[in-house]
Amino acid sequence: MKRIKKKITKKKILLTIILITILGLLLGFLFLPNIIETKEINNLKKEITMVDNYLSKEKGNINDINKYISKKITTGKRKKIETAIEKYLKDILDNSNKANNISKDKKIRNILTIENITDKNISTYIEEQKKKLSTIKDKMNNIDSNNYLKTKDIYSTKLYQRLISKKIKLTNYIKIIDNTIEYIDKNNEIINYLSNNKDTYKIENNKLIFIKRKNYNEFKEKIDKISTKLEYELIKDTIGPTINASDITIYKGNNISIKDKVKCIDDVDGEVECSIKGNYDLNKIGTYNISISASDSSNNNSNKDIKLIVREKQIYKNPYYTEVIRNQNTIIVYGLDSNNEYTKIIKVMPCSVGRSGQDTPTGTFTTSDKYRWGGLYGGVWGQYSTRIVSDILFHSVPYYSRNPSDLEWEEYNKLGSPASLGCVRMTVRDVKWLYDNCPSGMTVKIYDGALPNGVSKPSAPKIDGSSPNRGWDPTDPDSNNPWK
Repeated sequence: MKRIKKKITKKKILLTIILITILGLLLGFLFLPNIIETKEINNLKKEITMVDNYLSKEKGNINDINKYISKKITTGKRKKIETAIEKYLKDILDNSNKANNISKDKKIRNILTIENITDKNISTYIEEQKKKLSTIKDKMNNIDSNNYLKTKDIYSTKLYQRLISKKIKLTNYIKIIDNTIEYIDKNNEIINYLSNNKDTYKIENNKLIFIKRKNYNEFKEKIDKISTKLEYELIKDTIGPTINASDITIYKGNNISIKDKVKCIDDVDGEVECSIKGNYDLNKIGTYNISISASDSSNNNSNKDIKLIVREKQIYKNPYYTEVIRNQNTIIVYGLDSNNEYTKIIKVMPCSVGRSGQDTPTGTFTTSDKYRWGGLYGGVWGQYSTRIVSDILFHSVPYYSRNPSDLEWEEYNKLGSPASLGCVRMTVRDVKWLYDNCPSGMTVKIYDGALPNGVSKPSAPKIDGSSPNRGWDPTDPDSNNPWK
């Protein structure tokens, strides 16, 4: 009996062990996928944490990430999942590194150094960097739409979704890219401004020196919007404004504004206000003393005294009054306005005065004799000559003979600059107009000064020395002129 009981007990124990083992296997089989999933998710979290640490520059190291990825052993579906994860992580790392590197590019940050300002290729370089940044930004923005995991496996989808949920840090790098592109655009705006305004500044001791206050203020407004080590300043202004004014003659009863007859120009500030002081009566004949003063922004002052001459009103006036602005090699013919004053500009013409700058006298003169062909010094001839004073004439550029095809064409090409022995040379077209339309007795004033407001220096057409027509003035209205 005892042997039988022992055998039954052993069988129960063995059966219990077998049942427990089977139950354990069944339970393990049931929970194994969850265990595997938990392990994979933990591995994934580890990867993401490593990437986050690296991107935030806290304690991450790119070498650690690369080693971790290279040591992973993957098979079957998990291999596909791991490959997708690896590609995704590397995309994040590569693109974020490029964004950081470009945003810290020394050449971009120092784009406005003096050495680079005159670099013709600098704008091209900037545009290339901007394009590169935009490409990276597009790639980073499109990561969500790149379906690395095409499987419908729920497990894979969960992993992918968990991975995507950590992608929020990409927004930080997209922001870096946007800020860098904005910085590049502002740099390029400044470089374009400097390239288009080269006559407004000079470079001294590795610094930009602006010549005009207006351009300095424009540049300051632009460059204050970015961070740069570029040094710039306004040129030191120690000279007062130039007062362009001469004695004024008017006729009794004519109301004029003396301010319209004077102009004050500062080298740095441009046109500044003229202050006019003096007692005068426009209805009383006499000579009055007028004092003109002007100040610039640097508190430099200038003063000039002129005379205001009030004369008896004339019954007859020559229809024209002419000024020769000697230092500008420019002639201006004025006509009468409704108040019988010479204020209407009729013609503005180029000329050539005495080559020494003093051969043509200054002063106020009255024209007299006229000559269709006037004999000149050196045995040469001038068309349509009008005497200004003594041996000083208005005439064309000299001819070797009294033949309109025998022009000294080299002298003609000097119109607009000093070239004569004292006379006032003009194109045939202009001097013929003066000869035909301005009666003898016309007042001619010759002086040095600035051109009036709104008047630009005129020029004459040039003659090609290799042309067979070079003996003719291109403006001569003669019907035989081959230039026509």
